[in-house]
Amino acid sequence: MAASIPELDSYTDYDSFLVDHFDPNTHANSIIHQSAKGELDIATSLSSLSFSIDSLNKQLHDQVTTHYNDLLSQAAGIRELETVLETVKLGLRTLSASMERLSFKIKTPFEQIKTYTIQLERLQVTSEMLRRVLRFLYLSKRLEMQMPGGDLELTKAALTLSEVDALLQESDLEGIHVVDNEVKNLESVRGRIVESADRMLQEGMSAQNQAQVGSALQVFYSLKRLDLKIVAMTSYLSNRLHSQIKQTVDIQSIQKEAKESGMNSSSGFGGGGVRRNNGEPSVGAAPLWTSILWKRMEKIMDEMYNGCIKIYLLERVLARKRDPLTQISFLEIVSSSMDGNMVHRFWQSLSAHLELELKAAARSSQFLHQALIDGFPRLLNLMHEFFSRVSVHSATAASEDVQSPEVVLMLRAISTFESAYKLKMTPRSNQR
Repeated sequence: MAASIPELDSYTDYDSFLVDHFDPNTHANSIIHQSAKGELDIATSLSSLSFSIDSLNKQLHDQVTTHYNDLLSQAAGIRELETVLETVKLGLRTLSASMERLSFKIKTPFEQIKTYTIQLERLQVTSEMLRRVLRFLYLSKRLEMQMPGGDLELTKAALTLSEVDALLQESDLEGIHVVDNEVKNLESVRGRIVESADRMLQEGMSAQNQAQVGSALQVFYSLKRLDLKIVAMTSYLSNRLHSQIKQTVDIQSIQKEAKESGMNSSSGFGGGGVRRNNGEPSVGAAPLWTSILWKRMEKIMDEMYNGCIKIYLLERVLARKRDPLTQISFLEIVSSSMDGNMVHRFWQSLSAHLELELKAAARSSQFLHQALIDGFPRLLNLMHEFFSRVSVHSATAASEDVQSPEVVLMLRAISTFESAYKLKMTPRSNQR
């Protein structure tokens, strides 16, 4: 019987019971459905299932009986394995407890140190911020006390203001109400300092007072405006002289002055304002017009002299004043920013303006053209007197004026009239 059971069992389909997610209800419904079709008998299926169950039980019994000792040995091994597993679990629990203790010993102090470090950093930032705010308020108070003072206090006020500017650039104090309120007043104070320094500079240059000019330049240097101020000052002097030169040789202005002089004078220049139809003076008015022209030329030489001595004064003071830290003279700083020598650039501008306006006047008026040519010796004499006066204030000796670049530039400006005068004075026999 034992041998016939496996043979009979081989006809039983066990595969349907071995599929994943086996559902007995689905299997039973399948059998009933086949029975309804007449393909399978339910009684036969039940008998087959019963026989298969008995067969499986018999096979299990045979397996247990055959391998009884091995099963007992494996069961004992499982008990030993459970003992080992319990030991491992105990070790893991011990390790977990040790990790918790170690975490408490390390993590908690680490978190505390991290918190204290953040607090320390913020305290340091706050302390530094408060220190800068206190410094700002101290400088603002000192600036307020220095403002009503004289020239010396003005220089100190400019230095204090520069410290305030540096402090504001280095620190972000925006949003602090006490600082914001003071910053609003700084621009007003800055404007007053610049205005006072401008006035001091103008007065010092007019009076040739080196101390005043030096104090004013120190103010502009402290405010980091020295190069801008020197450029503006030289441009102002140059443009002013340009305007004066243009006015000096303006034919309409000469005619107007001649007219007023002729009306108010009992001299022999009566009717000096009358001109010919072509805009030139009449024969009788020509002497008066010539006299007015050369008086104007003498006056413009004085104005040019005043402009030159102011430039030389600026140069001397700039060369004397130095940065306290680098010991670089103000003149070197200005020259580097202006890309050239300040005095030479002024002379270039002056000679260019003089040449431009004299030539333009000669082209616009036959009278001026003839007067400048005929009176060239007088113009040259005025030039030499001008050079002699200027040489006293420049670094060039009076005997060296002819070789100085400035003299060469100015003589070149009137060279056109020199050539015309020489041509006119050349004997006619030589012309032939």
